Amino acid sequence: MGLIIAYLLFLLNLVWIIPTMYPLYIWKLVTSGSWRRFGDKLLVKVGEVWIQNNYRISRFLYGVQFEVIGENFQQLKPIGSYMIISNHQSWSDIYIIQSVLNRKIPLIRFFIKDSLKYVPILGHAWLALDFPFVKRSSREQLKKNPELATKDLENVKKVCEKFNGMPFSILNFLEGHRRTPERMKKLLKKNPYKHLLRPHSGGISVVSTSLRNSLDAFIDLTIVYPTENPSFLDLMSGKIRKLKVFVDVIPRNEVPIEENEQFAPMSKKMKRWVDERWALKDALIEKEITPK
Repeated sequence: MGLIIAYLLFLLNLVWIIPTMYPLYIWKLVTSGSWRRFGDKLLVKVGEVWIQNNYRISRFLYGVQFEVIGENFQQLKPIGSYMIISNHQSWSDIYIIQSVLNRKIPLIRFFIKDSLKYVPILGHAWLALDFPFVKRSSREQLKKNPELATKDLENVKKVCEKFNGMPFSILNFLEGHRRTPERMKKLLKKNPYKHLLRPHSGGISVVSTSLRNSLDAFIDLTIVYPTENPSFLDLMSGKIRKLKVFVDVIPRNEVPIEENEQFAPMSKKMKRWVDERWALKDALIEKEITPK
């Protein structure tokens, strides 16, 4: 019964944005300059309320709480510009990250496959809120034509241009996939981490280089679940009620961003930095889940 109530409440929280979002989206499409920016601000407010309501529902029904740990967490500001990286274990990761950082930084956006813009309601909401849509080649396409990888990164760089000169928050799951038991077993010989998948640095290097003059800091999140293989359903049904989120705010000048856009996709210094962060994450998760 509790799961049904939760489902209905989350559905209602999604439905209410329809009569609110669509008029604002149309306003945004037909206006320009300060009038369009006004519409953008109202749309962001709608997104922030939607995120806050989702968290209120889970907290009201099950008392879900996120323990946020980080000495420099309070340094974050809603008018800053941030690149967010995080481990990725479940579909609930985005929900958790949005809940923890909502209204503390600009509305969090993340790269979405171009085809998902046609998803009812959510696809239109992502479009209205200027989420970056990118076309990504499949593994089969890349095998036939490796040059498509360069084209994909060029698409990412082009999408980033809209964020220059304005506050933004971009979330990037460097592992590329959720860490499932099946993937961990499949990649066992190629994966040096116990609780994580090997991260990819090419995408974040390209984005960081493209936005290097606007970035204030990187936000490195480590989500530690109380169970080994969490699912979104576990969180929404109250099986997971408490979890920890470690937040490390890293100033932009402490991250080895590649200055030359030509070298960004294969930047060795960014790869070393990412690998070091993932080693720290893996050790942190091991420490937290090991019985005291």
